[in-house]
Amino acid sequence: MTVANAANLFDYFHEHVRRAAHDRRLDVSDDTTLYLVTLLEGRARADRPEPPEDTLAELHGRAANSPPAEQARTYRELGDRTLYMLGYFSDHLDNRVVGSAYYATMGAAAYDRVDTLFKLVFADAFGPVFRELARSFESCVRVLGDVRDAHADKRPSDLLGVYERWLATGDESLAAILREGGLVLPKTVINDA
Repeated sequence: MTVANAANLFDYFHEHVRRAAHDRRLDVSDDTTLYLVTLLEGRARADRPEPPEDTLAELHGRAANSPPAEQARTYRELGDRTLYMLGYFSDHLDNRVVGSAYYATMGAAAYDRVDTLFKLVFADAFGPVFRELARSFESCVRVLGDVRDAHADKRPSDLLGVYERWLATGDESLAAILREGGLVLPKTVINDA
């Protein structure tokens, strides 16, 4: 089933997120898994309202200077955007002045702030969800990347780009794609990150 043929986006993403989370041995609650599903479903909807054109830095600045309820909403949007951006478009971020690691730190910190705000102001309405998103941010990014790859061409036309991402992350799923493409890889990778 592809996204275009899915009768129900929630069910489509639920199936793929659960599979990717299982394959990655993502150790988060069912609520956090459902949060990832809902995030993807919401971003994929054609009738979704356009978000304000704030940059991530502008979102952070606005959140830091807002009352608690607005802080929670804005930091949550910052975490969501960063998670989605890294999960689906990380290969486009690696050529920027700041790379994926910077954005991952920003997203994890945003979710950590949301967790703190909910516990202080809103009686912990989301339980462990935002704490788990903060602590497992990079693993969640990889799960979203696997969901993206599930409906992408299995043999990328840009093996060099996949190789560069593998060098930066050491991600075994990228190594498998490279091996399928005919590359022989060294046994270990030294990351600068």
